Amino acid sequence: MQKKIANPQRRRALFTIVAGVASIPFVKIMSGGQAQAAGLPHLSEDDLTAKVLKYHHDASAAPRVDKYGVAAKDQFCHNCALVQSDSGDWRPCQIFPGKAVNANGWCTSWTKQQG
Repeated sequence: MQKKIANPQRRRALFTIVAGVASIPFVKIMSGGQAQAAGLPHLSEDDLTAKVLKYHHDASAAPRVDKYGVAAKDQFCHNCALVQSDSGDWRPCQIFPGKAVNANGWCTSWTKQQG
């Protein structure tokens, strides 16, 4: 009985495909983890989740309270740990996937950035 010899080109192609697919999640990590808000729709204050979390585009209109040792007047989306970008007037947020929040906005999920 003859043994079948594996095709090295087929094996190499399969390995390349699997490695390519497996590396997709690491692209975000290698790019600094910055999500792009460009093209994301702006979160509406009328959005159900936004209403529940008392989101406001203008933080001064939000019912803020001191949290984590940070005065209410100093809490904004731009200094929240859940916002996924360091620049722009509208930024992606982990709480509102697929939508951008105003950098000067606020919601009850505001969390102090580490560091």
